[in-house]
Amino acid sequence: MTTFDSALLPAELLTFYCPLVPETSPEADQLRSHVLAWAETYDLGSGDARLTAKYALTAAAWSTHGTPHARGEVALALCDYNAWAWVANDLATSGRPTCEIVAAFGRWERVIRSPRSWPEAGGLDGALANAFSRLRTHLTPLQWERFVAGQSQWLLAMSWEAAQRETGVRDNVNDYLAQRFSAGGCYSAAAYVDAVENIELGEHDWARPDVRAAAEAAMLTALLDNDRYSLLKDLGKPTRSRNLFDALQYEHPDDTPAESVVRGVAVRDRVMDRYLQLRTDILTGASDDLAQYMTGLDLIISGNIDFAATAVRYLLPDSPHTVTTTDHPTTLSADTDTDTDPDTRTPPYPTIAWWWDRLTP
Repeated sequence: MTTFDSALLPAELLTFYCPLVPETSPEADQLRSHVLAWAETYDLGSGDARLTAKYALTAAAWSTHGTPHARGEVALALCDYNAWAWVANDLATSGRPTCEIVAAFGRWERVIRSPRSWPEAGGLDGALANAFSRLRTHLTPLQWERFVAGQSQWLLAMSWEAAQRETGVRDNVNDYLAQRFSAGGCYSAAAYVDAVENIELGEHDWARPDVRAAAEAAMLTALLDNDRYSLLKDLGKPTRSRNLFDALQYEHPDDTPAESVVRGVAVRDRVMDRYLQLRTDILTGASDDLAQYMTGLDLIISGNIDFAATAVRYLLPDSPHTVTTTDHPTTLSADTDTDTDPDTRTPPYPTIAWWWDRLTP
């Protein structure tokens, strides 16, 4: 992997093109105190009290900014699940043998679908079962099924990521996006929206090609933002999370690390730009539930940026950083893969190129 030096990284790394307005949950303090106690009950850090608190506070920050419309028992149960999910995320990147990781994910996938599968379970199994038993009580059947499907798919995809890490294979950008899209939680995050916005989006609207493309583009925008602040978090570590910048460096080996960052932010900005185009078209004549669904996607994108600036997982006391936002793309012109108008051009990555097709309901 390429060596990145924080002193040489360009300002674009933490300058986020996002004209969407963020919100903050009014239940933030309640979420924080609740999830801290819950995480301690289940010892999410496996004996490490500081790690347990880190998982809890990271989850509280995500719930506060990423799903600010969730309320009451739903908000509390989702926040608890988010704390558990950071543990699962760390397992996928822990370097432990893939067979161990797959075995754990397979068991957890069953707990997600059937929380009472092992009623006497404690530890991480018990924590997951507790959160999902509560969610099953408070979500409608449709909200539940969409939410569960998204989380199950995420666990499967993280097994793929673990296998990739074990083999040491380096990906080009298309391969990276295809794998990271699922393993990074794009489907699982979008699956929150019905529950947190208290809607049941009709199947016809949910399955529209333009709506699916918009949901995927929104979630990939947030995921590529995660690559940006994770790059800083991982500096100096012997192993780090797979990221878009390494894939770009693999494709463009003559680029400096700073040039790879500019290219990567340009890819992200183009995806964000496409989401905004699709969003504008979808909202024309949208039903109330569809409009609220799009609001939920908006808040995940904007909230994810605020999450990055406030979550203890990403705060770096020895290397403070400033996160800024802008209403305009910062680097689209820096991506030289095509020479056409950045508002209409299709990126050269087949796994996402269909988002730029003429999509009709």
